[in-house]
Amino acid sequence: MNTGKKLITSDPELLKEAGWNDFVCSHPDGNFFQLPIAYDLFCTTEGYTPEVIGIIDHDTHRIQGVLLTVLQQEKAIYRSLTRRSIAWGGPLTVLESEAFELLQEYDRRSGNRAIYTQIRNLSERRNVKEAFQSTGFTYKPHLTSLVITKDLREEDVLNRMSKSRARQIRKGLEHAEITEATSETEFKQFHEILKQLYRHKVRKPLPHHSFFDNFRKILVPAGAGKLLVVKKNDTVIGGILCAIMPGKTIYEWYIAGLDDEYKDIHPSVLATWAAIRYAIREQLDHFDFLGAGSPDSAYGVRDFKERFGGETVEYGRFERVHQPVLMKIGTFGLRMKQWIR
Repeated sequence: MNTGKKLITSDPELLKEAGWNDFVCSHPDGNFFQLPIAYDLFCTTEGYTPEVIGIIDHDTHRIQGVLLTVLQQEKAIYRSLTRRSIAWGGPLTVLESEAFELLQEYDRRSGNRAIYTQIRNLSERRNVKEAFQSTGFTYKPHLTSLVITKDLREEDVLNRMSKSRARQIRKGLEHAEITEATSETEFKQFHEILKQLYRHKVRKPLPHHSFFDNFRKILVPAGAGKLLVVKKNDTVIGGILCAIMPGKTIYEWYIAGLDDEYKDIHPSVLATWAAIRYAIREQLDHFDFLGAGSPDSAYGVRDFKERFGGETVEYGRFERVHQPVLMKIGTFGLRMKQWIR
């Protein structure tokens, strides 16, 4: 599709040639989930179908805007009720008008394939709010917590935490070690802990195991992802799977720990500290918890996160429901499934 001197395309290879990676990395609102390497990861994961739409300037042949969305659905008899499209950060553009163009093109190409589309903001997006509203999206308040690490020492960050949290970290490190996982075995051990957590407590679906396998093969060698694990006597007892925006942010993607079995070590606390410590040592701007729930609802996980001394911010989300009837049925079904579990 041509718009004046612009080319709007969904060809990922063409967008890579036009500077997709550099555009995201240099944009002040750019994040890991908009990078081509994130697209490559989602392409290899069962149940995930990524789509990228970009704007290329005809004269310079360089990108002016990009929108990466991921269609997700569960592998089950009710899979048609789980189709949702997620975009972390939404459209990334030079001009607000280009954000509107990308959202319009997304709607034209594939919006109705999902029951709903959700834009999960990872920074303040007031400058494109009008573009969302004019294309049918509704704003929903949503919190996240950021631990600022730029130009700080480990002791500085520990002193910002609650006293009990800092004490747990110091005590835990006396009995366990934090390392970077590199082997397939370590990834499998972490994945097993994570599966048990989601089955018995979180009660939400996890990505197919191919996600974790390809995370290790694609992101880790490129320095765009890390699995930091907590070990006791060479056994993995917890860990945190993190995506990384080079030079900027490390994100908590998945975290789990055998906290009931190792109460004096606090594996989940140590796993979180592992990511924060990595941000400090690599001189990143901050560690992002990737969500702390709705400000209108009590949320125990938010209480856990806030004790690390982070800053709670409301970047919110934009959401558009494409199929209202299926949305109601799917929401009810998910609640029933969680209740049964």
